[in-house]
Amino acid sequence: MVTNSDFNFTITETVTLELPFSEHIEELRQRIFHTFWIILLLTCIAFFEVKLLVKILELPVNNVKFFQSSPGEYFVSTVKISFYTGLLFGSPFAIGQLILFLLPGLTKKETKVILPLLLSSLCLFGLGLVFSYYALIPAALNFFLNYSDEVIEPLWSFDQYFEFILVLFYSTGL
Repeated sequence: MVTNSDFNFTITETVTLELPFSEHIEELRQRIFHTFWIILLLTCIAFFEVKLLVKILELPVNNVKFFQSSPGEYFVSTVKISFYTGLLFGSPFAIGQLILFLLPGLTKKETKVILPLLLSSLCLFGLGLVFSYYALIPAALNFFLNYSDEVIEPLWSFDQYFEFILVLFYSTGL
């Protein structure tokens, strides 16, 4: 409010920026496009370093020999490992893109609630993955190895082992 002794007037300016529906769709398309390329880039990087990732995934289990039950099973498994690694490390970017798309439509009160909630859920997801890798997976694998120790020799399919670890990772993280 501006007042002057010679002039008595009030200035109120409201700026509302609303985009048409087609521009919202275009913005969403661009954000999905960027997210897709980031996940694809991270997947390619993980594929080039997949042997290190396989060694990391094999660390929780000892005294087990892995085999492939069909031609190309290991290759398909490494592609899956690369994709899930790219998806895992690209998910913060994807969530960030989603939040940036939704943020203009939220009130300040909603923004103050959702941002700490988002950060804490990302931290808890990471802690769930760490807990799964260091506590849950070794305990589950030791149980299964000890259960069949005196009867059969452990020979596991790497693809099935990876699927088992993946279920434990994501169920604990979520």
